[in-house]
Amino acid sequence: MKKLILITLLFLGMQTIVAQTIVEKWKPFSEYHQLLSNTFHPSEEGDFGPIKQFSGELNRKAEALDITSIPKEFNTPKIESTVTLLKKQTKFVDELVKVKAPNAEIMRAFEDLHDIFHRIVLLSKEE
Repeated sequence: MKKLILITLLFLGMQTIVAQTIVEKWKPFSEYHQLLSNTFHPSEEGDFGPIKQFSGELNRKAEALDITSIPKEFNTPKIESTVTLLKKQTKFVDELVKVKAPNAEIMRAFEDLHDIFHRIVLLSKEE
C-alpha cells in the first residue's frame, strides 16, 4: 500500500513539473508571462493603468518569442501557431491602447490574449 501511495505521489509530482516546464524552460515566455500577469489581473479589477503603461513593453516581449527558441520538447506545430497568434493578439492590444480605445474594447482583446497564453500552457501539458 505504501508503494502505491509513493508511486502515485511521484507521478503527480512529475505532472506538476511538466505543467510548469514551458514557462520555466523558455525564458522569453516566462518574462512575457510575468508582465502579462502584472498587467492583466489589475485590468480584471477595472484598473487599466498597468496595461496602458506597459502595452508597448508587452508587445516587445511578444516579439521576442522566437519560435526557433521554443524548447525542443514543446516545439510542435500547434504550439508554434498558437505563439504566432499570441504575438498578433498582443500587437492588437497594444494598438488599441495607442489609439485610446474604450476600456471595454481593450478588455475584450486582452481577455482573448490571456486565453491564448493559457492555451499555449495547456498545449505544453499535452506534450
